[in-house]
Amino acid sequence: MNKLDWFETKKATTSFALVALAGGFIFLNRGITGNVILDSKYSFNMLSIIGLLLIVCAVVLGAHTIWKK
Repeated sequence: MNKLDWFETKKATTSFALVALAGGFIFLNRGITGNVILDSKYSFNMLSIIGLLLIVCAVVLGAHTIWKK
């Protein structure tokens, strides 16, 4: 089995999706989850954007895993 063949298996894509989802929730900051009302100033936090991107990647990988033949 080639290394590239292993990355195309459902087990690998599922594990990558779970890791991306967990990482996304870790990086997701309170500024995105609704506690922004408590802050008096608008603050831009790059970690929140990274968390959202990881969650989007997890959703895409999950959809790919479900619809893969």
